[in-house]
Amino acid sequence: MTASGMDPVLARALADELVDLTRSLADLAYELGSDPDTLRRHMVSIQDVDRITQSQLAIADILRSDAPASARIDGVTLETLADRLRTRMAKAA
Repeated sequence: MTASGMDPVLARALADELVDLTRSLADLAYELGSDPDTLRRHMVSIQDVDRITQSQLAIADILRSDAPASARIDGVTLETLADRLRTRMAKAA
């Protein structure tokens, strides 16, 4: 067990599952975006899917890391996700 209480093996398994789900979601977004009419009608939603997949991959990286929580969050390149995580951690403390 880590100091956070999560078994590292479970954290890695969850991270792997997130990556697999992300691939499926990205494939779906690509398929939807391949149709010009669908892309035109749903551009914002398809962009949201892309943002979600990026967030999921960042969360998977956090779950796999052994670094302190603050260093894990500092490594998140999606600034809005990093800010939300910092805010949620501050509220929980």
